[in-house]
Amino acid sequence: MDPSVVVALVLVVAAGIALEIGFSSAIAEIIAGIALAYFYTDIASLSWVEFLGNLGLLGLMFLAGFEVDIHRLRKTWKTSVGIGTASLAMPMLGVFIVCLFLFNLSWTAAGLMAIGLSTTSLALVYHALKERGDLSGDFGQIMLSAATVVDVLSMMALALLLGNTGWGTAIFLLVLVPLVFGLPRVGNWIFRRYGGSIVEFELRFLMVVLISMGFMAEHVGGIHPAIIAFAIGLILSEVVEEHGEVEEKLRAIVFSLLAPIFFLHAGMQIDLSLVTTDLALQFVILAVVAIGLKFAGTALSTHWLLGHSSIFAGMLFNYRLAFGIVTATVGLESGIISKAQYSIILLVIVSSALLPALFLHDTPNELDRPDQNEPPPH
Repeated sequence: MDPSVVVALVLVVAAGIALEIGFSSAIAEIIAGIALAYFYTDIASLSWVEFLGNLGLLGLMFLAGFEVDIHRLRKTWKTSVGIGTASLAMPMLGVFIVCLFLFNLSWTAAGLMAIGLSTTSLALVYHALKERGDLSGDFGQIMLSAATVVDVLSMMALALLLGNTGWGTAIFLLVLVPLVFGLPRVGNWIFRRYGGSIVEFELRFLMVVLISMGFMAEHVGGIHPAIIAFAIGLILSEVVEEHGEVEEKLRAIVFSLLAPIFFLHAGMQIDLSLVTTDLALQFVILAVVAIGLKFAGTALSTHWLLGHSSIFAGMLFNYRLAFGIVTATVGLESGIISKAQYSIILLVIVSSALLPALFLHDTPNELDRPDQNEPPPH
């Protein structure tokens, strides 16, 4: 069978299995990618999969920028920043020390692995809180804001780690600063003038901005396109949210096609033949350190700042997914980490995402939800 047909079929089957089991489709797509790479050794060479996967990376980070609610963050910023900072800092420090001193990695490689294994999936946190009906209460708002803090701090850490600064960076920033103020106005004008057109001009505008700025960031400014995509999403979030139909169409394109191909392609980069006994031991150590310290950092800070729901918060924030995979992909493409280290990061991410899914799904009544009956905040 043609490899392209196999990829298309696997994408559909993986999504169906994920829906039936109740897990994130991204996890199923990564596992499917691992299986594809194992049984079809030449399938990773499909150029269209790599191209659409890169677009999926930009689309995911662009939509991640949408999820940052600045107004909500202002209301609960002290508690949210405290929980978010502790949730990121403890596992990041622990993983960095293990990678640097126990595994003898370089400072850059240890830093990248620390960032990749310390993230929290904002999308999965949002989904879990929404399923439990906690989003309307103060606790749900604080948890979502804290997850946002983790995302923003992770992005800042990655930008600092990958910063290849020079004259090109200065020139790019000089171009970027006016665009920060100009893009929302241009976007508003385009959406008002061409909204509802059959040619979907608004979506074309967003895609052109993403691709062109991503190209300039990488080839002129020495900044990874994922960072710029996140920043542009943050800048244009209010404009796009005012035009709900555009956001719905964009999410449909990203989550139905581009993101699944990105996750599948990410899984295809995992070479199980590289996982030796030593690497398997590294995987176990990193999984224990990353999951344990993420739980401890989140649970302790939640108990100290809120006084309740610490166990639930510790499990919830162990959801890792998109940004951890993005970080690993960036590290592999930049030559910072090897393919074996990339494989370890993704295996830890997948295993750590499965644990809270199982725990929160099977034993919901054992989790403390003190503000379940609270009225929605005004």
